[in-house]
Amino acid sequence: MRIEDLLKLDVKLLVSFQVILEECSVSRAAERLGVTQPALSKSLQRLRDLFNDPLFTRQAYGLSPTTRAYELNELISPILNSMTNLLQPTQFDQATLKRRFNIKADEEILLTFTEPLLAMLHYQAPNIRLMTSNWTQEGFEDLMNGVDLGIINVSSTPNNIRSKLVGAMDACVILSESHPLYFKEEITLRDLMQHNTVVFNIRNFRSATTCVTIEKLERLGYEIEPKIETDSITVTIEAVKRGMALIGSAQLGEMFSNIADCKEGFSSIRVAPLPIDAVEADPYKGRHPIQICWHERYDKDPAHQWFREQVLRFMRESPWMYYD
Repeated sequence: MRIEDLLKLDVKLLVSFQVILEECSVSRAAERLGVTQPALSKSLQRLRDLFNDPLFTRQAYGLSPTTRAYELNELISPILNSMTNLLQPTQFDQATLKRRFNIKADEEILLTFTEPLLAMLHYQAPNIRLMTSNWTQEGFEDLMNGVDLGIINVSSTPNNIRSKLVGAMDACVILSESHPLYFKEEITLRDLMQHNTVVFNIRNFRSATTCVTIEKLERLGYEIEPKIETDSITVTIEAVKRGMALIGSAQLGEMFSNIADCKEGFSSIRVAPLPIDAVEADPYKGRHPIQICWHERYDKDPAHQWFREQVLRFMRESPWMYYD
């Protein structure tokens, strides 16, 4: 590619050439282009100089293209057609779309939309491949490096990460019959702190809402020292089964209740509301906002936009999500 030659080309000159060829008249071509006839005549002279050819000869009925003009037309027409396509929005059909979408979200968030999303993809977009994994401390870096969507309880995102509020989810206390507080009617936060707890996917980066809440509780004198910290749902289930308390989302509480109902030998599960003193101390009052996040490179991508809107819609339709 010779850049110095390309710089001599002017798209407006190529368009002028095309219209003059179609009209075989400078005056009619000028009218179509919305320019004056003298201005278009100057453009024609530039074209002649550029291609070292008269391009058009004057005849009684108008202009007659030279052989070189016809040759140029064969080259210029597809170029202008391609440039026209650059201005057209990218079209896609989800029924034929072949693409992999990578989502990073915790198990309890996936519960809010996985079932309807998979059903929709099965019937409407069978060629889409889906990959899911837990959100990690490097989640925002992962979005910068190609992950399509991150869904997390976070109050803010980096400048090059776009986000949209999905809604908010209620927190609850999940206890098995093995926990000393299982039969206590009203549970306080101090009661909970006096017994073993398990924490599931607690975030410790500054913008995580859970981090904000933990810092506030610690300033109030509550020492949160969990017996187990894990991002494994299997480990969490076993910890709850063996008498540790879990503070999690409402849908996580329902999942534990379902497990207890169908798993032989599993203790009964109680899903209790957050203690009143915990709600009062929590800056989010026990209802934490959930953001869907993506890198700005995907913001105008029609396929990505369609996919994230499907996820957003299914999450907002979830019985566990509150959205005003």
